[in-house]
Amino acid sequence: MRTLVLFGLSLLAVLHTNAQIPKQLSYQGVLTDTLGNPRSDGTYLMVFRLYPGEIGGSALWNEVKNVAVKDGIFTTYLGDTTPFPISLTFTSTYWLSVQVGADPELAPRMKLASSPYSLNPGGNSVWQVDSTSGFVYYGGQNVFIGRNFRVSGNEVFGVRYVGSANQYGGMYMETANDSGWPFYGYATNGSFRAWSYYNGADGDWRLYNAGIRLTVPNEGGLRIGPSSTFSLEIENSTGSDGIRINDTGDDGIQIGSSPNYPNYGVYVPSPGVSTYGLWPNTANAAGEWALYTVDNIEAGNVLASAYSLVAKVTGPDALTEGDVVAAAGITDAIPGSQPSLSLVRLADDKQFTGIVGVVQRRMVWGVAPGKEEEGEMSMHSVDGPAQPGDYVSLAILGVAEVKVDPATSIEVGQRLTASSLSGRARSLKSREIDGMVVTEGAQVIGIALAPSRGSSTIPVHISLR
Repeated sequence: MRTLVLFGLSLLAVLHTNAQIPKQLSYQGVLTDTLGNPRSDGTYLMVFRLYPGEIGGSALWNEVKNVAVKDGIFTTYLGDTTPFPISLTFTSTYWLSVQVGADPELAPRMKLASSPYSLNPGGNSVWQVDSTSGFVYYGGQNVFIGRNFRVSGNEVFGVRYVGSANQYGGMYMETANDSGWPFYGYATNGSFRAWSYYNGADGDWRLYNAGIRLTVPNEGGLRIGPSSTFSLEIENSTGSDGIRINDTGDDGIQIGSSPNYPNYGVYVPSPGVSTYGLWPNTANAAGEWALYTVDNIEAGNVLASAYSLVAKVTGPDALTEGDVVAAAGITDAIPGSQPSLSLVRLADDKQFTGIVGVVQRRMVWGVAPGKEEEGEMSMHSVDGPAQPGDYVSLAILGVAEVKVDPATSIEVGQRLTASSLSGRARSLKSREIDGMVVTEGAQVIGIALAPSRGSSTIPVHISLR
C-alpha cells in the first residue's frame, strides 16, 4: 500500500469560460510506503480523476500518466496529456482523486483550491506579473501587461515590452482564417465609429471612417479617399516642404488615369480635369515665378499678358529697368538648360540697332531663396543694375515701362524705335512727300500707351518688328 501526501496544488489557468489559454493543474506530492518512508526513485503509473462531489458520483474527467518520482517527491501537470473538457468551466467546486498503480483510489478526495493570482479578481481587469517590477496594476477597468503604471489617466489597456534597441515589441490581432480581416475598432457610446483592418485576401491595410478613407496596398504606395471635399490637406507643416517627391520610377505626380506619357514630374492627362490641368500661383502678385523651368515649354496655345526672355549683359554699360537693348552676340545656356543665350547691350539708332527687348530686372543664377539647406539653384531677380556678365530678363511682348529720350515728344499710338541716346526710345520720324506721309523704316520697339510729357519712362506695348 502506498500513501500519497499532498504537497501542493494550484490552478494555473485563468478561470474564464471564454479563456483561450490552456487549463492545467500543477500537482505536487510525496509518495511514501505504509511506514512513511519515501518510495524508491522511478516512474509510477498514476490515474487522476475529477468529481463533482466529495463522495460518489461519476468522474467528469480522468487522466492516466507515468509520473517520475525522486526521493518520494513528484510534480506533474494535470490536463496536459488529456485536456479538461469544455464542460469543465471551473466555475463550480470539484474534487480530485488519485490512484497509484493497481492500488485502490486514495480517500478522501481533495477539494480543489485556486491559486491567488490565477483567478480574475473582479470587474474587467487582470492581474499580471512582470519579472522586473512585480505584479502589474489592477483597477476596475484596466489591463496592463508588462508594467505597473499608466501612461495617462485615460489608458484602459496597455502593453509594455522590455527589450533592446531595434527589437520588436507589441501584440498581434489574428483571425484563424488566412483571408480574415483582423481589425482594431473605435466606438463611442456603444456605437462603432471607425476601424482599421488588414484584408487577408488581398494584403491591403485599410482605414474605415464612414467609408474606406485610407488604403496601404500590399504592392506598396498609399491611396487616399474617396472624399466629397478634398483627399489630402497639408497644413502647419514645420518642415521645409509640404510634400517632397524624391526619385520615382515613373511620374512624380500623375493626375488622371492615362498611362501614355510616363516619366514626367507632374503629368495631367485628359480627361483628368475639365478646366485647368495645373494652376500654380505665388503668394502675392509680385511673386518671382509662378512656374519656373530652365527647359523648354511646349503648349498647344498660350495666353499671357506679357512674355520675357533671359539674356546676358555685355558691352561697357550696366543695364537697368526700362533700357532698350540690342543683340550683341551669343553665349552659353543657363546651367542645366540647352538653348544658348543672347548677349545684349544698350541699343541706339546708329550701330546697335538690332533691338531684342526692354530690360525688366537684373537676374542671377544662384541658390534659390528658401532652398539654402538643399542647395537648389535657380534664376531669380535681385535689385540693382545688371553689370556686364550679369543676366537680365527682357520684355519681348506685352506691356513694359520703357525709358524715352527727353529730347523727343511722344504721343499715344506712335510707334517707337531706338534713339541716338543709347538705351532710350523715340517715335519714328515721318515726312510728307508729294502728299504722302513717309515713315522711316527703323526697327519698331512697340506702340506708346501714354504721352511722354517730360516723363523719363512711359508704358509701351512691346511688339518687336
